[in-house]
Amino acid sequence: MATIITILSLIPAIIKAITAIEEAIPMSGAGKAKTDMVLQIVQATGSGATELLPLVQKAIAIVVATLNAVGVFKQS
Repeated sequence: MATIITILSLIPAIIKAITAIEEAIPMSGAGKAKTDMVLQIVQATGSGATELLPLVQKAIAIVVATLNAVGVFKQS
């Protein structure tokens, strides 16, 4: 249960990170590099981040897919 709460509490930060990176690097086709950037930053924080990395990666994929589906990110 604690893991679920932790991941859900990270969602606002994940959304902010993704949208900030998308704003800084708006080119399409760079999704993997952008995702890797977020994951590397999370991993660099240490403090238990390594165990959560697979879940954070899944959360990033869900957030990006949702933002794409609702048209927040414009596909070229």
